[in-house]
Amino acid sequence: MSINKKVLIYGRSLNLEGIGVSLKLEGNLDVMVVESGEKNCLQDIKPEVILFDLANPPKELNLALLRKQPGLLLIGVEPCSDEVLVLTGQRNRVVSACELAKLLSAQVDQPATGDEVTGEDQGGAFEFPT
Repeated sequence: MSINKKVLIYGRSLNLEGIGVSLKLEGNLDVMVVESGEKNCLQDIKPEVILFDLANPPKELNLALLRKQPGLLLIGVEPCSDEVLVLTGQRNRVVSACELAKLLSAQVDQPATGDEVTGEDQGGAFEFPT
């Protein structure tokens, strides 16, 4: 039995409302919509994913939040395009300049198009990392 991912739609723009309705139809996601600025709900709900509008990013979705919840995904939705910005608190341990250089190379070598996460080219649905 799979456990539904908690997805928080943070804001009430028309764009985010539409995304929320579409995600609720997926069936494997527990989608909640709240007004941006409701900082307490972030701690109470403990979502695994927070979607927000990049046109008006909420100030409470910041690096401090990612440090408190390193597994959290912050996904900024661009209202005028088909691109999203994915931020994560993933940490990597590096103890030397050589290890840092390897990490930087690995990140730079990743495709920048984002096609690998949409599932569109592969015929599959988008899945959140576990």
